[in-house]
Amino acid sequence: MNNQKSGKSVNDFATAFRFSMLAIYTIPMFVIAYIYITYIYPMFSAGSGNRAIGVMAVLVLSVVLSLLGLAHLSKTFKKEGDTLMRLDERMRIFLNATKRFEEVGYSDLLTDSIAESAREVLDAEASSLLLFSKEGLLKVEYVEGSRAAACATKGRTIQPGQGIAGWAAREMRPIIVNDVKSDPRFEEKLDKGCGFVKSVMCAPLAFAGRKLGVLEVVNKRDGSSFSEGDLKTLVSLSERAASAIHRVRVEEEMKADFVHMFDMLMIAIDNFMPEKKGHSRRVSRYAVKLAKGLGLGEEDVRRVYFGALLHDIGFLKFDVVENQIKKRSKLHPQIGAEMIKDISQWKDIVPVILEHHEHYDGSGYPSGLKGSDISLGARIVGLAEAFDAMTSPDSYKPAGSFEEAIEEIRVESGKQFDPEAADVLLRTFRKEDILES
Repeated sequence: MNNQKSGKSVNDFATAFRFSMLAIYTIPMFVIAYIYITYIYPMFSAGSGNRAIGVMAVLVLSVVLSLLGLAHLSKTFKKEGDTLMRLDERMRIFLNATKRFEEVGYSDLLTDSIAESAREVLDAEASSLLLFSKEGLLKVEYVEGSRAAACATKGRTIQPGQGIAGWAAREMRPIIVNDVKSDPRFEEKLDKGCGFVKSVMCAPLAFAGRKLGVLEVVNKRDGSSFSEGDLKTLVSLSERAASAIHRVRVEEEMKADFVHMFDMLMIAIDNFMPEKKGHSRRVSRYAVKLAKGLGLGEEDVRRVYFGALLHDIGFLKFDVVENQIKKRSKLHPQIGAEMIKDISQWKDIVPVILEHHEHYDGSGYPSGLKGSDISLGARIVGLAEAFDAMTSPDSYKPAGSFEEAIEEIRVESGKQFDPEAADVLLRTFRKEDILES
């Protein structure tokens, strides 16, 4: 279907090109002949000198008309060329996005990928993914875009039919609203008074007749309106996203015991170290963002994600007193790696757990590894953990400001932190990216 659309665009361009060539070579001849016969010849037919002037006028007129035709051709070529380039880029992003949907095997990573892809493909300022909960409410699973993050909260729920996104989810119909203030379905309170939303486009998510939720994009980045072509693209993306969500849910139901065990481990870690409650999940989110910024493939991102979630699992072997002894607590990477090394599903994340406190300059522990001798996943998780420790109030030390964290990471780039990972963080992280839980 997408190839057909691309072929249609190429045919449209070829047609426009032929018409432009016709404008240059054929239309001027007819116009010149008409003007000469009707106006010029009668005026200058009296003498040979007058005829020469008439011929000169015709030549000048033909040059002017040809130049106008050339200008039209150049304008048409540029316009159609730009359109083809935009279509080609959108197609590339779309295909990459759908490929990622097929590769991702975990709900957390998939919801991130869907929202990010929608914003990227549609060149929107923000996007969000809302899925139906067991209670029948629409729950915000992921929000992408710094301005949107300031106005929307992950985990917030709305009723089906509430707001434009709620309407699209209830009716299972795609919708464009390019002036939300004039649409009665828009609810100001859902925008939390930040005045950010100007235009909205939504596509429902459904698979095999089962309602899953809605995918929403907000505001074109260039300030223009969403088009019907944009809506078709979003619908196509939502169809592939719905298929991926259904697939991942089936897979997760098949390995429900594994998922439940994982949740229990996260609860155990949070309860054992209440001063760091939510730390592992925050670190996993930051680490995934860094991994994607470094261009890692989905399998590598998966390793980073689970390595981040389990990086502190070694603490569970300590008693409360041992946890407070710094020398003893420094053993948690080795203990954690030892705990999971024989679990087949987690073998590939052992280096992340073992090495996440190694420093790029060799000053870390437990082995004093340096530079690329430290696994890339461990370098990423080490930076993500440090960022969380610097910015979260639920940490072992008072939270500093975002600006202070950024400055410390800049100073420690190439020392404590991998310089490439630090560069990604410095370029892409914003204050609004700091997670609360």
